[in-house]
Amino acid sequence: MQQYLDIFEQLAQQYLQQDRPVSKPIKAEQLKQIINLSLGKKGTELEDLKQAAGHYLNYQPDTAQVDFFKLLYSGRNNPALLGDWVTSLSNANMHTYQVSPVATLMELELVEQLNRLVGFTSHTQSGDGVMVSGGSQANLIAMMMARHHGLPNIKTQGFGNQTLVALVSDQAHYSSQKAVNLLGIGTDNLIAVASDDQGKLCPAALTTAIETSLQKGHKPFYIGLTAGTTVTGAFDPIPECAAIADQYNLWLHIDGAWGAPVLFSQQHKHLLKGCQLADSFSWDAHKLMNVPITAAVILTRHRGMLEQTCAGGGDDYLFHSDENADYNLGQKSIQCGRRADALKLWLSWKAIGSHGFADKVNRLQALKHYCVDQISASDKLHMIAPAVYLNVLFQYRPLTPLNQAQLRELNIALCKHMQAQGCAYVDYAKYQGETGIRLILANGDTQEKDIQRLLGHCLEFGNQLVAN
Repeated sequence: MQQYLDIFEQLAQQYLQQDRPVSKPIKAEQLKQIINLSLGKKGTELEDLKQAAGHYLNYQPDTAQVDFFKLLYSGRNNPALLGDWVTSLSNANMHTYQVSPVATLMELELVEQLNRLVGFTSHTQSGDGVMVSGGSQANLIAMMMARHHGLPNIKTQGFGNQTLVALVSDQAHYSSQKAVNLLGIGTDNLIAVASDDQGKLCPAALTTAIETSLQKGHKPFYIGLTAGTTVTGAFDPIPECAAIADQYNLWLHIDGAWGAPVLFSQQHKHLLKGCQLADSFSWDAHKLMNVPITAAVILTRHRGMLEQTCAGGGDDYLFHSDENADYNLGQKSIQCGRRADALKLWLSWKAIGSHGFADKVNRLQALKHYCVDQISASDKLHMIAPAVYLNVLFQYRPLTPLNQAQLRELNIALCKHMQAQGCAYVDYAKYQGETGIRLILANGDTQEKDIQRLLGHCLEFGNQLVAN
């Protein structure tokens, strides 16, 4: 064991101390020539394992750097990293209190505090929840609960001849498509409701889509809203959609995987006004809260609904009726084996408190405004979507007019060129027919000078690409 600890320490020190580009793009065929990926019948030397682990770190994009703007997470959370190490060392399983006593109590505390932020726990109600493998699974379980709410007999008897319909925004995360596939609802029965010019779901279009489904003899059962869409960071209107859900007796879910942490901030929580009206809520702590992947939670204001929906089997050998039976979380989950992700999130929250997360949201929102101002002041950089949250979608446009196809090609090339230079790792995205650079602000260490450097690279390399 000591040998492996020594190797880990050496690799960690090299990785954390070296000055390295944010990304080293390399083609898969080239990388296959560098690393010995073969697995054989005989084992190998410890030095070979060290070399392979070193290659892993060497070619992995450095998500902790301030120049990593590509995804809905970046930065490093040291208390959570400690929790991740300890969790791997203990190799605990979260199905029963017996085999994971401390992590179980930590998870219950996390669920209670998150429910309080959403508004599912109050003097009149007591929310529920469980940690899951990510936002996709959280959204899947939300749809399962919605199905159970609308047609509880499906769990035991199957669909029969019924056609269920789920409704989400046309800007919703693709996990909804996976969910309707896995649940046997069918992707044709997932209705993409039109969004407005702000990227938010249109309530009038939602009502029309529900009425159209009813006229076809179908059964709408689920409305999925998004708090912080993937491309533009838009927040769907909750109170208006909650009234529609009540009118038709539909389950209302909020995918808060990206946007949920605004609830920590007194200054910005208005973006989720009315979230307590939803039936369920998903939250990814591995995004803006920077907890190592994965750390997600599915919350619901209906206590007992998770167990009613997910439970089945295991009483004979696993879920014993002992003095701690009420603390067994396994029946709330669709997993049996489940990692103890609670420790890393709990340690993170314990270290900085709710105010620490609030400060991060406020600081990044201020930085977003600075970024938008800098783009607006440029004659070659142009915003192509509203920036209500931490997504900034903009386009490099040379002074010589180009059509949208040419601008798309140019902006994609610009993103790839910056990555190849190792100076910034940023992605591109398409919104309402225009393709631009999608800048994500998730690293709490990012400063104005980092934004200036990125935008400077956009102008410098954009000018070079046009000249060539």
